[in-house]
Amino acid sequence: MQTQQTSSGPRAWSQFDWPFFGTVLVICGVGLLTLYSSTYLNQITIFYKQLVFLSGGLALALLVSLIDYRVFERLAYPVYFMVVALLIVVIIAGKKVYGSQRWLPVGPIHLQPSELAKIAIVLTLARFYSRERVPLLHGYGLRELIPVMGIVGVPVLLIFKQPDLGTAIMIGFVAFTIVFFCNLRMRTLLMIVLTIIVSVPVIYNFGLKDFQRNRVKTFLDPSRDPLEKGYQSLQSMITVGSGETVGKGYLKGTQSKLEFLPKHHTDFIFSSFAEEWGFLGCALLIGLFSILVFLGIDISRKSKDKFGSVLAMGALSIIVWHGIVNMAMEIGLLPVVGVTFPFFSYGGSSLITNMLAVGILLSISLRRHIF
Repeated sequence: MQTQQTSSGPRAWSQFDWPFFGTVLVICGVGLLTLYSSTYLNQITIFYKQLVFLSGGLALALLVSLIDYRVFERLAYPVYFMVVALLIVVIIAGKKVYGSQRWLPVGPIHLQPSELAKIAIVLTLARFYSRERVPLLHGYGLRELIPVMGIVGVPVLLIFKQPDLGTAIMIGFVAFTIVFFCNLRMRTLLMIVLTIIVSVPVIYNFGLKDFQRNRVKTFLDPSRDPLEKGYQSLQSMITVGSGETVGKGYLKGTQSKLEFLPKHHTDFIFSSFAEEWGFLGCALLIGLFSILVFLGIDISRKSKDKFGSVLAMGALSIIVWHGIVNMAMEIGLLPVVGVTFPFFSYGGSSLITNMLAVGILLSISLRRHIF
């Protein structure tokens, strides 16, 4: 009987996915340059903190890559229940900032369990689908989705309660990506889409808080309140448009440095990048993310087992959906929902989540060479 052995030493490094990790490093480097440009005049301590977060995140990604990803299959449910417990604690005793109760103070660190929930959902759904046996020809129908709705629904409702609409939406997108990847029936997909269309008015009128409804109204018409509710969206679009074709040049952006653009180092950092690098710079950045996506899909495709394949797609979708939603939010295609831009936005929790996803993908890629 042939047994699998873990690569170590020089052989492990030779099998390491340098193209994927190298692409991540390049994107992180561009992100640091953008953050420095946005903060060097009066918020430089933010840049130095991000250097610490990024160093820790990269170290974490490398550490996770050395762990056999099949270990996560055994840990999936314990991690899931731990995260659900933390989300309940947040609602009871979490720290409230700007009307949202999302953080748990742990010494000098503020832990955001909703970020960990993204990883927990990916691990749990990957384990669930790796052990399901549904004929490839028929795919998954509504009946098979009932347990998935329960797995996803509990943390989503707890996060929605905080309230954190952006993270709840992200988890929904990630879960849908995994379900679709695992062969969802087309008829079931159409039924889900119709249900969402019918549910939107109900959720809008009875499920959203007043400030969330205002965000939707502002998205549809930012000019209705240009100095208050629509200010962020309008300034973001102005900042992106001001970059024109080639941008104003590095360190020469004015919207963020003159404080016209709010949250220019967190939720709206892509706008700061677009102002200085223009359309061509944005095209190159999107190209870098596209390379990352293609390499991630290749990792999923070449995985040696179903768990690894589903896990890779779920981890990749965390990064992809954050990028898509954030860019769409900043150019006015989606309402402002507080979603960060991967590897660019300042903040430890979201960066650590993305680096955990990177580490998982590297672990799966490394072990596809082991027979």
